[in-house]
Amino acid sequence: MREFVGFLLYYGERPKGAHRNIEKFSFFFLVGVIYNMSKKDYILLFMLFCYLTPIILVYSYYDSNNSVSSIICNDKCRNIILFFMILMGGGTLLYEIERYDSVSLFLIPLLLIGIYGLICINENNIIHYIFAFSVFITILLFMMRHCYNTNCNLLLTCSLLLEVLALFFIVANIEINIFFGEIFYIVNFAFFYLYLHFV
Repeated sequence: MREFVGFLLYYGERPKGAHRNIEKFSFFFLVGVIYNMSKKDYILLFMLFCYLTPIILVYSYYDSNNSVSSIICNDKCRNIILFFMILMGGGTLLYEIERYDSVSLFLIPLLLIGIYGLICINENNIIHYIFAFSVFITILLFMMRHCYNTNCNLLLTCSLLLEVLALFFIVANIEINIFFGEIFYIVNFAFFYLYLHFV
């Protein structure tokens, strides 16, 4: 591997055609990064793709909706979102197995069941809100667990505190409009999960 990195550095320092050298260096650097990716890295990339697709779909269907549920329960996009969330769930379970944390591996299936329940059960049904509550609480428990595991890493702890504040905002505004509060809650958790990968 040391020879490969040396080759990349040498290739990037050649004086002829600086622009072409940067392009070639970038290509070889990217190849080097992909070559050195672990199994967890590949699983995380797959999860990101599966996670971003429903988020883009929710954003594209937003039309002054009061909640994310009003979009994910819409028959126009429910099946697509469910499909990608099932794929993401499979990837997440594989990722958590690689993490070797039994508490985390217990919480993630609970979270996935809650998410699937949210998607499949109409928001007018009381059971939908039970699933929503379980999702919000499971996310907080997952975040608390990993803040504890990382000795209260500053960024992870700040993210957890923001998540608690977002939950208070959602509960306080549940009768009005919680769409942006829910989006913040989801995106903040995604940031937490991604950052945790590099800690």
